[in-house]
Amino acid sequence: MERKIPLYVLLLVLFFGALGTVGFGAAVQHVMLGGMALGKFGEALLAVAEYPKLLKQAVVESVQQPQIIKDQFPELDGFKKSGQIPADVESEKGYLLLSSYDPGKEQATTQLIRIRDQRRLYEWVPDIKKLAELEEKQGNKYSIEVFPWRFRMVHPLLLDDGGLVFHDVTPLFKIDQCSNLQWSVDGVFHHSIEPDGDGAIWVSSTLDPSSYEGTGIKHMDDAIVKLSLDGKVLYKKSISRILEENGYRGLLYMGTFYSDPIHLNDIQPALEDTEFWKRGDLFLSLRNRSTVLLYRPETNKVIWLNSGPWLNQHDVNIENKTSITVFGNDIVDAWGIPGEESSFIVYPDGHINIYQYDFATGVMKKPYTKVLKTMNVRTHGEGRAKLIRNKDILIEETEHARMLMINPDRVKWEYVRRVDENHLAMLTWSRYLTEEQVKHILPKLESATCKQ
Repeated sequence: MERKIPLYVLLLVLFFGALGTVGFGAAVQHVMLGGMALGKFGEALLAVAEYPKLLKQAVVESVQQPQIIKDQFPELDGFKKSGQIPADVESEKGYLLLSSYDPGKEQATTQLIRIRDQRRLYEWVPDIKKLAELEEKQGNKYSIEVFPWRFRMVHPLLLDDGGLVFHDVTPLFKIDQCSNLQWSVDGVFHHSIEPDGDGAIWVSSTLDPSSYEGTGIKHMDDAIVKLSLDGKVLYKKSISRILEENGYRGLLYMGTFYSDPIHLNDIQPALEDTEFWKRGDLFLSLRNRSTVLLYRPETNKVIWLNSGPWLNQHDVNIENKTSITVFGNDIVDAWGIPGEESSFIVYPDGHINIYQYDFATGVMKKPYTKVLKTMNVRTHGEGRAKLIRNKDILIEETEHARMLMINPDRVKWEYVRRVDENHLAMLTWSRYLTEEQVKHILPKLESATCKQ
């Protein structure tokens, strides 16, 4: 038999509950502002007030998975395939600047690895929590709330002093060779970090406030940003404004305009003059428009633009004086039919593609298709490709945690960072470095006084 609670009792409970909440809030505010009148009782109240935040952190840490993914390549372990080091690894003269998740340290690290003997020469291990705390203390608008096992060191750039510049859709960070923070730049930086050849760097960013503030047009206003090596912003420009000011308004607003129409994911500076571009020009990759363009900042002019045949691409690189390569993720990423599957991702060709476009001839080629199809290379939301020598190209299949060095005819070697027999550590936009690029940096790292 149910017993009904009298209405006046319920009203009294609600009244005193509200009164207690107000009193509790006032007491907590008193303690947080430095008040001492409540003594130990005040400290207890503050601990209770902080409990929801601690509970949230505990829940997030228990539910969120770190950067460990299911293994699809059981025959691979580091550079080994089926227990053997390929001969092409032992003859490789370059280095990997490997950005990945370290399961032992439970956070992202960056390692410098000599490929030929698979030796780790150096490792940068930033204190991720300290980065977040410093950002919060400095009052930066974009201070980060992070858990070390979730933070990624995206596209770290190795500088001549042995330090690194990186981000994780966060402020931009510079650490020294001992992984100590040297500077940070407020803002939201994402995707590629590239040197301009003149002592500065270009980084993808998103403007906040948007350059369209007050116009009624609301979207992620992606921008190119140039910074000095001491963290000073030298130049920035909205991609949307570049398109509008160069007669590409239709490309910007085509179809249904939504929150992320551009998705700038690569800035590739031209380092020399050629017949088709000038030193200081920028190749830009606009994923959500399947567009690559050549932009000249000094005149605010788009020199060349092409939409497709690549789809949702990542990474454009200058191959030689007349050609570029484009990493085509080549996916169809769309909303489904109402009442059916809400969204879907399809690879029309069954794999990614690497496109080679020659400005001199106007010819577009896909020289690596045979190998990419055979190896079933897929990564829908990330990925990198860099021509290393002749026709050898290094591919990062980011979301499957695999690297491949291939040419048009065969795979020369592969790499994964193994966690256990069933899992791999995620990769995060690593780089291939030549002997020339590291020879003047290695002595600084070898003489570093910090412990490795």
